[in-house]
Amino acid sequence: MRSSPGNMERIVFCLIVIFSGTVAHKSSSQGQDRFMIRMRQLIDIVDQLRNYVNDLDTEFLPAPQDVKRHCERSAFSCFQKAQLKSVNASDNAKIINMRIKQLKRKLPPTNTGKKQKRSLTCPACDSYEKKPPKEFLERLKSLLQKMIHQHLS
Repeated sequence: MRSSPGNMERIVFCLIVIFSGTVAHKSSSQGQDRFMIRMRQLIDIVDQLRNYVNDLDTEFLPAPQDVKRHCERSAFSCFQKAQLKSVNASDNAKIINMRIKQLKRKLPPTNTGKKQKRSLTCPACDSYEKKPPKEFLERLKSLLQKMIHQHLS
């Protein structure tokens, strides 16, 4: 079979179409990947903070539990607003404060997050039961795992 200029053009055109489709698919799924990466980072941060639980201020903090569907982001923002802080005299204060600051970064947008803004009225942060830092972190991790599960289903 001989290659003619017409055949080469068709092959190049097909390769461009295939490449373009691959790039378009990659960019559309990238937002969801960012969300999952951020959620895994948050779980790692919570696990790291749990290692320093004895260096955290013992103040009780609002800790959402059994969060209603579509109120997950609202509950997460309650965790972010809580005044989790290190004991000033702690040697680990710098590490703890850095991890707490990382917890307060915004989540990447998702389709479910956009829908949630328009839906139910969620409980106010101060309506949640206050818990010590150890249980606060356990409940935060549980919420993050729930959000991951719902995102994947």
